[in-house]
Amino acid sequence: MKKAFFVILASIALVSCIKEGPRGIPGKNGKDGTQINTYYFEVFPNQWKPNGDFGFPGYYCYEERTLAALTPSVIENGAVLVYVILKEQGIDYDHQLPYIKPSYDYSYDYGYYLKIIRYDLQAGKIGFIVEDSDFETSLPPYTTKITFKVVVISKI
Repeated sequence: MKKAFFVILASIALVSCIKEGPRGIPGKNGKDGTQINTYYFEVFPNQWKPNGDFGFPGYYCYEERTLAALTPSVIENGAVLVYVILKEQGIDYDHQLPYIKPSYDYSYDYGYYLKIIRYDLQAGKIGFIVEDSDFETSLPPYTTKITFKVVVISKI
């Protein structure tokens, strides 16, 4: 009985501490909402480029694409969600970036490292980046086509 009393008391205390903030501006005839667009980019093995010095911090492989939907307004006031689509055991999985995957180098017995897939945005451009934690990302980082999904959320 004591336990139930304390649970109820704690619940009341938590609810009474929640403060509601100011409400947002109501919409005007549905004309000031958001727009969501999805774009797909395929990167083939021969399209990856190196950046920096192999084996040193700052070394990674990248591919840059133009995307007109990435306006300064979207970068400032909207949202951009980026996914890499990887085939694992015959199934396509969408992984939101940045995606960090433990890996092992079997060919040289270097041991374990992390493969980091991330992105960089500029107005009108998106860069897809693959970087290994040991700064020895192979070129190309993937021997098959890799697909990226970019979701752009903007105000109308």
